[in-house]
Amino acid sequence: MKNQYPLMIDLTGRDCLVVGGGGVALRKAGSLAAAGANVTLIAPEVHPGLADMVACGKVRWRKEPFGGHDVSGYDLVVAATDQPEVNLAVYQAVAANRGWINIVDRPDLCNFIVPSSVHRGKLVISVSTSGASPALARKIKQKIEQEFGPEYERYLDFLAQMRQRVLAEVENPEERRQLFQQLLDDAFLHASEEQQNQMAEALLERRKTGGAQGGNDETVESRFA
Repeated sequence: MKNQYPLMIDLTGRDCLVVGGGGVALRKAGSLAAAGANVTLIAPEVHPGLADMVACGKVRWRKEPFGGHDVSGYDLVVAATDQPEVNLAVYQAVAANRGWINIVDRPDLCNFIVPSSVHRGKLVISVSTSGASPALARKIKQKIEQEFGPEYERYLDFLAQMRQRVLAEVENPEERRQLFQQLLDDAFLHASEEQQNQMAEALLERRKTGGAQGGNDETVESRFA
């Protein structure tokens, strides 16, 4: 297996191609569209879910088999058919232009793979086995889904807001670091939105009175209970 470099990429407005019209193509096109990409689909027939995406304008459909198409204008290409010879033709077309290609079930021909990912709003946790065992990646993903529940979506929105506020209001780098660390207390994670805001206000007020420089023996929850 090749060593791989993990990367999060912004596909907003990027032109991406999915070749294939079945269930796998539906998942690939759906995730690309959700990331903001301009998705083109090439397939003679498509899954009903893909037909819905086309009707909604989320993807553009070229209703034809793949063959001799110019792929040089696409930033990223996914071959997702159940026909090995078609997938190979897509690979050859993309490779000739040194483009980015992912072929379903052929990691040896891919120059990028899509990891199994857990999404909780802004939080994205991805798992890859570098193509060695997609089944293990899915198993690990299931464990992560249990560990990081939907509460993390709201919590990360709160942390993003607090980060901007701390950067605007606190000049001292060490005080910033301490505040960021204190905001990671589990009390914030499990609190309601109102409670989060109350505890954050108390934390910032405590900093103004010099409390942020004190010890960290007690938890945030015990301070503001």
